[in-house]
Amino acid sequence: MVLSDLSAGQSAQIVNMQSMEPAMRKKLLNLGFLPKAKVELLRLAPMGDPVVIRCASSSIALRKSIISKIKVELLK
Repeated sequence: MVLSDLSAGQSAQIVNMQSMEPAMRKKLLNLGFLPKAKVELLRLAPMGDPVVIRCASSSIALRKSIISKIKVELLK
């Protein structure tokens, strides 16, 4: 499953970001998007893009094209 598959309010744990370009992966790693980090999809823009994600103690808006490359597993 990828991060873009989540619905608003769902939480998941990052598995990997290997399919992402290295420069973007490095930026996200610096923001706390680390393997096993908990992420929550907070809300979608009216047209569905961008998406607001909470990771660690920060919220960030990312395009669906970026979050579709972040593999996650749902938290129970």
